[in-house]
Amino acid sequence: MAEVGEKLQEARKAKGYTLDDLQQITKIQKRYLIAIEEGNYNVMPGKFYARAFIKQYADTVGLNGDQLLEEYDDTVPHTHDEEFVEKVSSSQTRSGNKKQDSFLEKVQDHLPTILIVLLVIAIVVAIYVAVTNSASNNSEDMISVDSSNIVSSENSAQEDEESSAEESSQSESEESESAPSVELVSSTGSSSVYSISNPEETNTVTLAAQGGDTWVSVEADGEMVEQGLISDGNTLEAEVPAGTQSVVMIIGSAPNTTIQLNGQALEYAPEASENVRQEIELQFETNASETDTETEE
Repeated sequence: MAEVGEKLQEARKAKGYTLDDLQQITKIQKRYLIAIEEGNYNVMPGKFYARAFIKQYADTVGLNGDQLLEEYDDTVPHTHDEEFVEKVSSSQTRSGNKKQDSFLEKVQDHLPTILIVLLVIAIVVAIYVAVTNSASNNSEDMISVDSSNIVSSENSAQEDEESSAEESSQSESEESESAPSVELVSSTGSSSVYSISNPEETNTVTLAAQGGDTWVSVEADGEMVEQGLISDGNTLEAEVPAGTQSVVMIIGSAPNTTIQLNGQALEYAPEASENVRQEIELQFETNASETDTETEE
C-alpha cells in the first residue's frame, strides 16, 4: 500500500467512516476509493482524476488536500491540462489566420470580375429607372386618382402597422418576463450557487465533455438523478423532476466540462477557474403567481 493511501485510510478510520460512507459523502465510486488507498492509480479514468479524488478524499477525512498532494508530489500522478489548452488555442489561432489569408487572396483574384458585374448591374438599373419614369409621365393625363381614398388607405395601413408593432412589443415583453434567467449567488472557488428565476415546468441539465473525459453526478432535492463518466465528445442529459427546488452537480473535471440548463449555457464563476473539481448548486425560484394559486387551493 502506498504511503499516501495509508495516511488517507488511517484518517478515514479515525473519523469512523467506512468506504461506503465515504462513497456516499464524496460521490466517488467505491472502487476508486479502494484504488487510492492501495496506490493503484491505473484504475482511475485519468491522471487528473487521481489528484482530484485524492484531494477530495483528504478534505473529507479532515486532512489538507493541497498540502497532502504537495507532500507526496513524487508519488501522485501529474496532469498537463494547461499545456494541452495552450496547444489547442495556438493551433486554432494559426488555422483562423490561414482561412482569413485564403479568403483575401480569393477576393483579390476575382476583384476585376466583381467590378465588371457591378458596372453592368448599375447600367441595367439606370435604364429601368428611365423607362419607368417615362411611362409614369405619359399616364398622368389618363388616370384620375381619388386623393381621399389614398389618404384613408394610408391611415389604415399606418394604424395596422402601429397595432402590429404594439402587439409585437407586448409579446416580446411577455416572453422576456417569462424566460428563465440564471444568476450567480455565491462562489467559494470549489463550490458555486446559482439562482434560477422563472424556471420551466420541466428542466433539463446537459453536461458535455470537451478536451478530455469527465466524471459527473446530478442530484435533485437530495435524490440521485444521473452519474457516471462522460467520454470526450459525448454528453449526458439529466431530466429534473417537476417541482424540484435544488439541483446539485458534482463536476470531476471542470476544465473539460460544459453545463447547459434547457439549452442555455451556464458559465463557471471567476473564482472557480483554478479548481478542477466543482460543486454546482441550482436553486429554482417558484413563480409567485403559481405559489398564490397553490395556497388558495
